[in-house]
Amino acid sequence: MPTSINLKAQFYPNEFYHIVCKSIDGVLLFNDDTDNQIFNQRFKKFSGDFFDIWSYCHIPNHTHHVIKIKSIDAINECIEKLPALNVSVAMQAFYIDNENTILFNSMISRQMNSFLVSYANYINNKYNRKGGVFQKPFKRIKIENDAHLQQAIIYTNANAQKHGMVADYKDYKYSSYIQTLQNDQYYIDSKSVIHFFYGIENFLSIHDLQVAYFYQHNWPDSKLE
Repeated sequence: MPTSINLKAQFYPNEFYHIVCKSIDGVLLFNDDTDNQIFNQRFKKFSGDFFDIWSYCHIPNHTHHVIKIKSIDAINECIEKLPALNVSVAMQAFYIDNENTILFNSMISRQMNSFLVSYANYINNKYNRKGGVFQKPFKRIKIENDAHLQQAIIYTNANAQKHGMVADYKDYKYSSYIQTLQNDQYYIDSKSVIHFFYGIENFLSIHDLQVAYFYQHNWPDSKLE
């Protein structure tokens, strides 16, 4: 079934997005701690110059990320610092024409697709398999306001509980929830997340309230897995 146009949002600078990467036919993306670590390392490698991660969750056959695209100036600075061999054609095109929104979207999409190819190669090599690993295209929804952003972060952090991986999302180690509480600044922008929730106490209480509420009602963004 073709992916809905609503799940293929165009990328713009300084905007938030909810991204889902799902495997083909239930292929396991994560079999052990190493797989989770490699996924994070490669995701950071391909995305770090272009967007910040506000929350994430790894489920065996799919992942969630809430991201904030960086400003044009910040991205240009990153491109300028890259070795020439690491500057893609999409980056070069955008760097020359900074106001071209089509080129901007193409550049961000290219980085995501390069990451997906990299991790698929890792999975295929490690587990002696061939062929595709991820569904195409990856899904992304543009986050329109603060209420939506709050819901997306909580939905992502609690996704393991939604899928029955754990009884309590707080116990799941492959999400950003614990890292946010630990003020991890390497992989996620936990400082900005805590600021957005007006402090750690609100972060904790609002998570508890919304997770309890949405288990009795429809989850927001449920179309994203």
